[in-house]
Amino acid sequence: MEVFLIMPTTPEGKAKLSKELAKFHAEQALKMVQKLPCSTEQKLELIDAVVEHLRSKQ
Repeated sequence: MEVFLIMPTTPEGKAKLSKELAKFHAEQALKMVQKLPCSTEQKLELIDAVVEHLRSKQ
C-alpha cells in the first residue's frame, strides 16, 4: 500500500492542519478515556491531571 501526503506550504495551511490534528488527537484521547473501566469521577480526575501536566510544560 502506498500513501501520498500533500502537505500545506502556506503558513495558513500549516496552521489549519495543526489545529485539525490537535482536534483529532483530543477526540481520540477522549474516546479512550470514555472506554476506561472506572468511575466518571476517576475519569475526570485523569483529565484534570492531563490538563495540569500539559499546562506545566508550557
